[in-house]
Amino acid sequence: MLGKRRQADLATLLEQQQKGHVASHSAFPTEKAQMAGCSGIREFMGSRPPVAVFFASIAVFALTLVSVSLYLQSHKTQILNPDIEDWNSFYNTLSNLEICFPNQYSPRMAKMRRSERELPSIASSVPPTMSSNMTNDATDNVTVSVMADVHVLKSQHSLFGVTLHAVLPASHLGLKRDPSVLDITMQLPTKKSKKWVACLLFTGPAHLLPNSPITPPNCSLSMQSSKKIEVELGGGWLAGDSEWCQNDVVGSLTVMPKDELNVYLTEGDVTLIQMHILYTTCLLGVMMLGILLYLVCGRRCATLRSHQAVVAVAPDKVPLNP
Repeated sequence: MLGKRRQADLATLLEQQQKGHVASHSAFPTEKAQMAGCSGIREFMGSRPPVAVFFASIAVFALTLVSVSLYLQSHKTQILNPDIEDWNSFYNTLSNLEICFPNQYSPRMAKMRRSERELPSIASSVPPTMSSNMTNDATDNVTVSVMADVHVLKSQHSLFGVTLHAVLPASHLGLKRDPSVLDITMQLPTKKSKKWVACLLFTGPAHLLPNSPITPPNCSLSMQSSKKIEVELGGGWLAGDSEWCQNDVVGSLTVMPKDELNVYLTEGDVTLIQMHILYTTCLLGVMMLGILLYLVCGRRCATLRSHQAVVAVAPDKVPLNP
């Protein structure tokens, strides 16, 4: 009797342990799946580093494209058009230049006067009351007059009521192999003026000037006699001369940009860019999916091959009682 009771107790205890073991396994299936997934990823990255790096690069590229698309969506009407050089970009280029005020009897002044005589005098043929801010001449040059907020400093003092004239090479505008030049005349406002509005007159090839459809208001140079100063625009880092304006006075030029002169992309252009980004992101997603399928199928095929190899190597079982 005692033996039967012990056997019954042992059977009951084994059943309870089995039930508890099954319950513990069924209580945490997600945790085990997560551990298996993490171990699979670690195994994949450890066994195939180039594939892992390629997969990570595609994922980062796809996330970057999605971020760019979201940025375009939130700033749809504030994206500048990179295909058009607007007047603000041209003003920024001029503001990065320095002004050299040569002395009266310096060799630089004589050279500038000689170059002024050799340049075709197109600006003098422009009437004071211009019906348009752009005219063509026989040499395919154009003359453009615009109003802009200009601030010129000479020896830390602002200049007023003078006219500055300079000949700017195309290389100073970013066109290094272009031999053409741009003639610039700046008529600065007087001290009585409450604003820094000056009249700028540009004469030269059309490709040196902005091709923006939005242009500043035009102006006309005053016929009143004002002091004209011959200056040079540039800088030693542009002219390649370490002694640029060494014995003369160096000044600064600031042309203030205006928001109304910016040229933005249209909503149709932004939508087209977003569509291209969407197509590229989908292609990257397909590539990532292919890599994941390769990972899953490759692991399963490797497991099957290893199992078949173990079965082939194992010795055959010989029955003891044939």
